[in-house]
Amino acid sequence: MLEGLAHLLFPEVCVVCRKPLESGERQLCPACLVRFAPFPDSLAGGQAVIRSVNSHFGLGAVPSAAWSLYPYRSEGPLHDALHALKYGGLFPLGRLFGRRLGELVLASGGAGSVEAIVPVPLHPLKRIERTYNQSGAIAGGMAEVLGLPVAEGAIERRVHTGSQTGLSLVERRRNMEGAFRPTSRASRRVSGRVLLVDDVLTTGATLVAAASALKEAGAEQVAFAVVAVTEKE
Repeated sequence: MLEGLAHLLFPEVCVVCRKPLESGERQLCPACLVRFAPFPDSLAGGQAVIRSVNSHFGLGAVPSAAWSLYPYRSEGPLHDALHALKYGGLFPLGRLFGRRLGELVLASGGAGSVEAIVPVPLHPLKRIERTYNQSGAIAGGMAEVLGLPVAEGAIERRVHTGSQTGLSLVERRRNMEGAFRPTSRASRRVSGRVLLVDDVLTTGATLVAAASALKEAGAEQVAFAVVAVTEKE
């Protein structure tokens, strides 16, 4: 009753179209959700991730497996939703995307050998600025579906790189060199095959650097899962 009254007095609106949401809907209305054009099947998104990483870093950086929900463009409803997640403080939206991504991994049969989910960490200063890690929210949603632990403290971001938006590939790679390192707790939390999670893959520089730190921490294999992959011209 209290939830219904709160919705009546302070109706939630869709983060994309700003129309009021019906009772029970959260963050996104059904009409905007269907406007997100997904990859045609569970393999296509993963292939886009691998293709993007391989084109910039070579075969040695290719993940053991990969998944993605959507191709990403710098405009449109998906961009607006991910921008709201990253900069608008909409933590629950990350869990929504995470649950969808977890369902994709589960449907592909790729979760069986994964031992833990690791969100790409933020630098402590950026964590204070945003108040939460959007990749951690996505990882939490995936954990609900996959029934796996989230090893959020396995690696840490030791370099405050600032925003990568607008930087060239060379600048991004230089920025990310040595950006992550294992924590003192990593040996107890990371082993076998782990699933590294982020919101958007642009060049792959961040994921490759984080995966390198995870392998240093004891992971034998690293798989990638991202909500979206930037479309290349």
